[in-house]
Parts: sequence; C-alpha cells; structure tokens
Amino acid sequence: MTAGEKQRLSLPHLVSSEWLKLRSLRSFWLGAAGAVLLAAAGALLPALFFTADNPPTQREAPFVVFQFGSMGAQIALLVLAVLSLTSEYASGSIRLTFVAAPRRLQVIVAKAVVVTAVSTPLAFGSLAVAYAECIPALRSLGLRPTPASILGALLQHVGYLVLVALFAFAVALAVRRTAAGVGIGLAVVFVLPTVLSLLGDALHLKLAQVDFSTAAHSLLSGSSSTRTLLTSAVAVTAWLAAPLLVGGLALVRNDA
Repeated sequence: MTAGEKQRLSLPHLVSSEWLKLRSLRSFWLGAAGAVLLAAAGALLPALFFTADNPPTQREAPFVVFQFGSMGAQIALLVLAVLSLTSEYASGSIRLTFVAAPRRLQVIVAKAVVVTAVSTPLAFGSLAVAYAECIPALRSLGLRPTPASILGALLQHVGYLVLVALFAFAVALAVRRTAAGVGIGLAVVFVLPTVLSLLGDALHLKLAQVDFSTAAHSLLSGSSSTRTLLTSAVAVTAWLAAPLLVGGLALVRNDA
C-alpha cells in the first residue's frame, strides 16, 4: 500500500473496514443472538413472578422488565465489545491493521464507533423482545403503561447497555486478552456493586455510588439530585477513561 493510499484511510473508511471485520466473525452473530436470548431469559423473571399479590405500579412495570432484560443482554454485549478488539490480537492480524493504518489511535476510535453502532440496535432489539415477552403478564394484572413511560425506560436501559459495551471495549484495550477483558468486565458489572455496598456499610461511606453500574444507572435515570448526577457523571467518566488511558498509552508506545 502506498503512502497516498494510507492517507486516504479516513475515519469513515476505517469504520467501514472495522464493521466488515466484526461481522465476518462467527462470534459476532453468536453474540448478537445471545443478546436477544439472554434478554428474553432475564425477562422470564418478571413475566413469571408478576402477581396480583405484589404487582408493580403501572409506571414501575417497564423499568422492572427492562432491568431484568438488560441483566442478561449486557453479558453478550460485553463479550462482543471485548472480542471486537481482542480477536485481532489473538490472531495477530492487528499488526496488519496497523500497517495499513499507522495512526493507531484513529483505528481504536473507529472500533469504538463500530462497538457503539452495533450495541445500540442490539440493545433496542433485545430489550424490545424482553418487553414483548412480558406483555401478557402485565395485561393480566391490568397494567398498560403509556408509550411515553415505556420509551423512557427503554432509552435509559439502552443507554446503560451501550455504556457497558464501551467500558468493556476500554478494558479490552488495556488488557488485550479476551479472558481477562471479559473477566474484569463481568466482575465490575456484577460483583463490584455488592462488594462496594458491603464495604461502604462497614465504613459508613456511600461507596456504592461510585461503582460503574450504579453510577451509570443513576446518571441515565436523571431523577437524582444535581450533586448525585454530578458524582455519577464523574464516576462513569473515570471508569471509561482509566482503561482507555492505560490502553492508549501502551498502544502508541509499544509494538502490537
């Protein structure tokens, strides 16, 4: 490839190339199907356990459904986001990518754009399936949430799932290994909230506010106080920026 051809690899060209590479992976299609299936599996809980003895309110119902649906979908989206980067490191093809596009950080930006563009419709689709699964249970209880409340809850949880995918991508950039990226991502999303909550209770500190999942949900809900929203925004930014900074510095200083 000539120097002139390399210069023509603009960000849109790189995004197109990264999207082609991602959709050529078998794991991408498995992950996409997994997001829908895991969201549907998560939604089984409210579908089965919404009862007349303890029903949610009409306003709460969509949030409960999407909360359980996103618990399943985020696993698949997290794994997909990690694989979007680590699959090339595992095969060694990342070296060819950087030869074709020497501006390494631009390649990472293109990959992050693709992760965002892919995780957004997958989040919408998987959560829509989860909600459709619960409609009979909701109607049996006389619950018919308004379109506005359904859309608001959906957008909140789609935003959360996209943030989870971007965080997983940032971790993958820092560690460059699939197992480590997935393990750290799952630990932060599922385990750390409980650990910080228990530790905060013991120390009489509100540590749970700064874990990634709690902060992301709080930020996207928009219903907290200004101080809490600011704390959540800082926490989410820090969780995303720290692995991106570590991975970015390693990327420009070391060989692929």
